[in-house]
Amino acid sequence: MEQSEKIESTAFRLIKPYKFQQEFIEHEYRKGEVVVNPSLISVCHADLRYFTGRRRKEAMDQKLPMALFHEGIGKIEKSTTPEVKVGEKVVVVPNISGYQLQQIDKSECCDTCKSGVSSNYCEQGVFMGSGYDGLGQSRLVVPSENVIPIPENVPNEIAVLSELCSVSVQAISRLTKEDFEKGKIAVFGDGPVGYLTAAMLHYSFHIPKERLIVFGAVKEKLHQFDFANQHLVHEFNFKEGYGINVIIECTGGPFSESAINQAINVIERNGKLIILGVTEELVPINTRDILEKGITVIGSSRSTVDDYKWVMKAFENEQFQKSLSKLVPNSKFRISNPKELEEAMVTVETEKKWQKAYLDFKW
Repeated sequence: MEQSEKIESTAFRLIKPYKFQQEFIEHEYRKGEVVVNPSLISVCHADLRYFTGRRRKEAMDQKLPMALFHEGIGKIEKSTTPEVKVGEKVVVVPNISGYQLQQIDKSECCDTCKSGVSSNYCEQGVFMGSGYDGLGQSRLVVPSENVIPIPENVPNEIAVLSELCSVSVQAISRLTKEDFEKGKIAVFGDGPVGYLTAAMLHYSFHIPKERLIVFGAVKEKLHQFDFANQHLVHEFNFKEGYGINVIIECTGGPFSESAINQAINVIERNGKLIILGVTEELVPINTRDILEKGITVIGSSRSTVDDYKWVMKAFENEQFQKSLSKLVPNSKFRISNPKELEEAMVTVETEKKWQKAYLDFKW
């Protein structure tokens, strides 16, 4: 191909809360990139926060108009790379580093990249559906490294869960061999993020049920975690010792404060607390006990291409697929225009189902 060409795309951009507008945008398509036709998309809580206007006003003003969504799969329409075939079904990695965008060496990018930190923390990177047009468009141009082929034995409905699972893998990768072998591991949160994190710990990192604990607030949701010990937070005594050395907080939102502080109460001395939950507000936490217990607190955000590759391999496990299928909805929303997308998002927000919500785009 020539140095670059223009690719036209139809996007359903969010222009203000509850309002999508069809717009025609143009992408530059360069060597080393691929063109993807997004098809099946999973709705994230972050998408709903934008749609309903629950993000901070300054964030809304800065980032809109924007095509939403970062959890999705599609088909390759064009490719400049022999390793990525036209017609191939792929998962899209939404985190694009600055050095990929600029097509320069990682050592020439930001100070973070120069220091060797993983690409999900690149200072000049972008994230689809968060200030950068996401998968809610007919054609997407991304670096060829940002598409991961879907194995033949992995259904589309499972593959679309890869973004959340990759975030879990990124968090779990902060643990050492010793962390996995001593004591118990607990997950706070009975929503999809908590479920996928706990399932990943059990099926892919082989943490047995007797050493895996899940804390939640809704009995019906907790019962889905049949591979772990389950405890309702309002019935549990967090001041007793239970031998928990690692806790992954997946609650987020207004319940982050209670979840983090309960975790601090119950975790063993020198334990590790990994925070995954996202909240718009500042959260007061018990720093005195963090210091007294010598707790290591780790923030983990987003994921990398390598995390996705790990997840795709893990998804080939049939038992893991069976467990993940609990999150797959019985039906999908068919989307062919902005009005249908608005109606679908309102329904998702109103019903607040435990299962994920899938959008089947028909461009």
